[in-house]
Amino acid sequence: MNRPIRYLLVTHIPFVLNSEGQPVVDSLWARDLTGLAKSVGPIHVVAPQLESLKTLGPNPEAISSMTGIVFRGFPPMKSARSLATILKIRKVLREEVKLADVVHTSNFFPPYTCLAYAHDLAVRLGKKTVFVIAEDFHDMLSWEWVRPSLGLNRWRRERSLRAMDSLTRKCAGTASLTMMHTPAAVERYRLSARNSVMIRQPGHEESQVIDAKVLNARLSSLGRGRALQLTTACRHASLKGLDLLIRAIGLLRERGTIVYANLYGSGPETERLRQLTVALGVAHLVQLPGSLAVGEQLDKALRESDLFVMPHRTTDFGRAFFDAMAAGLPVLAFRTPASAATIYDGQDGFLTPLDDVQGLAERIAMLDRERFLLGDASIEARRRALNNTRSEWYRMRAEWTFSLLEENQNAAA
Repeated sequence: MNRPIRYLLVTHIPFVLNSEGQPVVDSLWARDLTGLAKSVGPIHVVAPQLESLKTLGPNPEAISSMTGIVFRGFPPMKSARSLATILKIRKVLREEVKLADVVHTSNFFPPYTCLAYAHDLAVRLGKKTVFVIAEDFHDMLSWEWVRPSLGLNRWRRERSLRAMDSLTRKCAGTASLTMMHTPAAVERYRLSARNSVMIRQPGHEESQVIDAKVLNARLSSLGRGRALQLTTACRHASLKGLDLLIRAIGLLRERGTIVYANLYGSGPETERLRQLTVALGVAHLVQLPGSLAVGEQLDKALRESDLFVMPHRTTDFGRAFFDAMAAGLPVLAFRTPASAATIYDGQDGFLTPLDDVQGLAERIAMLDRERFLLGDASIEARRRALNNTRSEWYRMRAEWTFSLLEENQNAAA
């Protein structure tokens, strides 16, 4: 195109303004936005503007004006039935969509299902639309939102989730391009989508991948009879299955196999996990050191480990798998559609049956005995990380996006 495209991103992910007027967001979200802006050019972000920010990730981060990312806020929603707020949000969306060349939205979480208005308006106006199914939200919400509720509240949430599922199918069916982040999303929505691709975007660049000499030094220590060091880094929530990992370590201790584990992160389950380590007599083996900042702090902690364990109990795909591979760490996970399509079992990681504590313990014990398998998988994990970087995926995403606009130019010609 002869001019920069006006790329509009509409999201439910909130931001705040700091004392210098800079937007501040979750650091993982900041990383994604920066990568997107580098690949497609300046982007306009429309999102809820809050007075204070509680991040899901380990830390907040300010977005510099030099990145080419411009934020516009709309009022936060407390209820999906707040008509006055919906009208205010629609006004902002209407103004921004009319100016955009590409309108980027993603699967809608409550109470922000009204953001689908931006996608629908863009379709009506003949704009190019990118719809991102960012995770397997259906399984995640079924686990964390619907499952704990009871009675009438559960019925309401089940009905709401069915509506979100239907809305996602509708948007995928009308979008110019649908990008699906997880294998489970592909399985659920690929037949609804008019034009779709699966993306497996990691968070690292080639420069962050562990040096071969550093990895070889770590692997050489595997044969010295020391205890294995396990690591995980995630939100401490029930769907992550960290309680099952602690129980597996307890089983191993009873059978005479000693391993140590650092469970980095925090969340609603942190205290319960800590109490479980005491109850099972493994508090000296399992540490909960808190959250790590994305970047050097996380990379350093991962590189000091031998095995990354993520016993995720749903079909959501965590980019933590790829963070681990960049540190030369094999990944041990439960077998779900997401992990089975991410980890090449026996090559760069290992899979065990879902929710099987004994199977998890036996696989760790096997790797403790046959440490050459860990070494081979570590080398393969590093090789894969070198060929699977964030900038490479953003380059491909930009190509797909620009090709949509080329269709318009060709049609006009």
